[in-house]
Amino acid sequence: MPESPRLTRDLVVAAYELLLGRPPESEAAIQHQLAIEDTDAAGLGLRFIRSPEFRQRFATLTADLPLVGKARQAPLFLGDRVLAETWRGERIYLAPQDLDLTPTLLQTGRWKPRVEATLAGLVRRGQWVADVGANVGPFTLALAAAVGPQGLVDSFEPNPHLARLLAATLHVNGLGGHVTLHAQAALDRGGSAGFAVVPDRAASGALLPASAQHTQRMSVPAIRLDEALAQCPALDLLRIDIGGCEPLALRGAESLIGRSADLTILAAWSMAAMRGRADVPGLLAWLAELKFKAWWLNAAAELEPVKLDALLALPDGEVVFSRRQPG
Repeated sequence: MPESPRLTRDLVVAAYELLLGRPPESEAAIQHQLAIEDTDAAGLGLRFIRSPEFRQRFATLTADLPLVGKARQAPLFLGDRVLAETWRGERIYLAPQDLDLTPTLLQTGRWKPRVEATLAGLVRRGQWVADVGANVGPFTLALAAAVGPQGLVDSFEPNPHLARLLAATLHVNGLGGHVTLHAQAALDRGGSAGFAVVPDRAASGALLPASAQHTQRMSVPAIRLDEALAQCPALDLLRIDIGGCEPLALRGAESLIGRSADLTILAAWSMAAMRGRADVPGLLAWLAELKFKAWWLNAAAELEPVKLDALLALPDGEVVFSRRQPG
């Protein structure tokens, strides 16, 4: 059998692009790979294939294929909750009556693969990230896996029932050391806020005023991200999906955004939901002043550059804001 070729700079760059789907993050990263003793091209490939980043990318690229290999553990019904398993093998507690996330997570072990794949491409090990509108935590778990034990995740969920499930999920996975749960609504003000949910629809949470179908109503604590993350020197990524209140949460993070030069924001985008709650053109003008640009997440999970003011006419989806090319 012929020997595997020794590493060269071109082989390292090719391995990044072929296996991880991205260029090396820096010249220093290339030199680090070249400096590892007794590593040939096959060894480099094996090291990349064993990395969490490759596993995340592979699982995303094969999301639409039938599941093969090791089956996920069968879910357990525990009265007020269901204990299931994600496609990565983490345990996650779900609401039994939920018609939104629970059926999909039980069947596939994942939620919104396009968004999860995008997050995986935007986040690096050791970073500090936040998940606002965490629900039962599928993206909190994905972010925790992406940043690893060296990183930090702050997860925000105001619905008290979902926050309890998420707290249990963090505990059962041993994530308490680097994931902080905030059972609060992230807004442009502190105090409390009226909150409502459509029964059996865990993804329906909304601030008052809400529709007539939002019959479960309560008061929840609210906080500004500037206050909640006052000890964060710079945030690397903010994922946010809070039923049209995304502009309010961003306004409540003005100081945090200002000091986070490399911040990437992945936000749910719905003009219908936001229009009655915030000045969306004003938000976009503010982001432009802060030197942010926008990218639209298309159906192929690709980020397409889009002018900020063009977002006003786009349908519901997800948008990335960043001061530099994402990824």
